[in-house]
Amino acid sequence: MIDAERWSEDWVLDTGEKLRCRPIRPDDAQIEQAFVRGLSKDSRYTRFMGEVSELSAEMLHRFTHNHYPHDFALIVTVPEAGREKEIAVARYIMLEDPKRCEYAIAVADEWQHHGIGHRLMHALMKMAKEGGLRYMEGYVLADNTKMLDLMKSLGFEVGPSEEGPQVRLVCRPI
Repeated sequence: MIDAERWSEDWVLDTGEKLRCRPIRPDDAQIEQAFVRGLSKDSRYTRFMGEVSELSAEMLHRFTHNHYPHDFALIVTVPEAGREKEIAVARYIMLEDPKRCEYAIAVADEWQHHGIGHRLMHALMKMAKEGGLRYMEGYVLADNTKMLDLMKSLGFEVGPSEEGPQVRLVCRPI
């Protein structure tokens, strides 16, 4: 069982914007779907490595139910009209080797370049490490220079992947 408050943090950006980083919950299905729908076509493509306009019911269920330490997701929200609006999400899923996991992250287009992805990945790596994982990896499109730069700044090594030259494997110990 996850102690949600233990893994929740309030962040303040340089702009003064107040954000909340917390574990995703099953009742976040609506804001998770709205988040994905609100991403630009390019951001959805780079996150899912394919044409996705919205999440299927199965994906939505899987994405909003944490099974710590096997898989886990954090979201970043801002208050909007008395409710939360999701502006970023990062998740990991344990691989066959129980010490390794694969991550995925997305930040809403209008919230990029504010350090949210950097802070969110640090929080996710901390959660994975406390769950007994020791190595994190991910697949990034070779032309997604923003994500490759982010991962390099976090200490991830970038190398070729089995997926071919259009995809890079990024990895690091946590």
